[in-house]
Amino acid sequence: PYIALGATLEGADGRQEIACTQGHWSMEGRPVIREANLEQFNEQPDFAKRMSLPLPEEAEQLYPNPLQRRQQSQVHQWGMSIDLNSCVGCSACVLACQSENNVPIVGKEQVSYSREMHWLRIDRYFSGDPEDPQVVTQPMLCQHCESAPCENVCPVNATVHDDEGLNLMVYNRCVGTRYCSNNCPYKVRRFNFFDYNRRPIGKLYQDPITSTTRGEWELKRWFQNPSKGSLPEDEWELVKMVKNPDVTVRMRGVMEKCTFCVQRIEQAKIDQKIEAGASDDVEVPDGAIKPACQQACPADAIVFGNLKDPNSRVSQLKEQQRDYQVLEYLGTHPRTTYLAKVRNPNPDMPGNYTDSPATMEEFTERMDQHPLQSHNGHGSENGQSKTEHHSEKGSH
Repeated sequence: PYIALGATLEGADGRQEIACTQGHWSMEGRPVIREANLEQFNEQPDFAKRMSLPLPEEAEQLYPNPLQRRQQSQVHQWGMSIDLNSCVGCSACVLACQSENNVPIVGKEQVSYSREMHWLRIDRYFSGDPEDPQVVTQPMLCQHCESAPCENVCPVNATVHDDEGLNLMVYNRCVGTRYCSNNCPYKVRRFNFFDYNRRPIGKLYQDPITSTTRGEWELKRWFQNPSKGSLPEDEWELVKMVKNPDVTVRMRGVMEKCTFCVQRIEQAKIDQKIEAGASDDVEVPDGAIKPACQQACPADAIVFGNLKDPNSRVSQLKEQQRDYQVLEYLGTHPRTTYLAKVRNPNPDMPGNYTDSPATMEEFTERMDQHPLQSHNGHGSENGQSKTEHHSEKGSH
């Protein structure tokens, strides 16, 4: 009953413009995504760390950072780990983040102008033969850097660090300079060019003096109620009901980004304090907080938790040898890290087996170093013998 026969395919006339949020498809040998075959991983489990580029020399601080001292006395230090071995690029996390955090729909036209608003995106990279490339996906969100470049350039202190390691956005302070977005190496900040939440997509460019809604001048509506959107009353009430009441609805001229679902963090801390009563047991149990992206991920690729708890799941994942930071050579020290991908190709599949992932080969060619080579320069040879296909749990 689920099969239909006799379908035909015909070419259509004309061209259709595609709005895409990613304009870079190749890493050009840079270790943004790190991969190895299972044989290589068994030989060198720390291959991901061997692909790290030289770190910059840390400049001596004129004054000690008081934030670091305060962080040592806090009960919680938040962090996230994303397993590239589990991620299937389904974008469920993107939709969950959009729904949870009142991220507006901006429409195809604005996306084509690089004005997308998603706080989380799924980057897709191609490597190897262009006719038959290897593909890998990577969720990219605010990395919550310890040394955040965005914080150094904000003239009004709208993007700040808190004592628990979160890179926060104070919307009421933001004046829309967009310096932070320009200084972010991960390009995960979004700017409200229009009042997306108050105006329909078709009226983004209309001003209140010359536009009307159902025969009523927008300027008159604004004088009667400045907080009302450019929508009919019944539609406006429906739009407000769709929003998450725990998250601020941003307006035009404000920068925004991922907050690790800080509203869920604060609610869990409040619940734990109520349960603790007069005791000092205010540490939130591991697993009690799940950001929207983690909650929606069907592959359990995203894990969030307290880094000060050595037994927390996120702390244990960050202790794995596959753990690495994206663009770590910039010295931003992100709280979000990734677990490198381990491929398990079947050597019996004709034309499908390669001794190394194409990303590793491109990295070796560009950097003139092989991550599987031992420190004394006498590591195993590049080529691997085609042994029997591994079926170890967790590999693809």
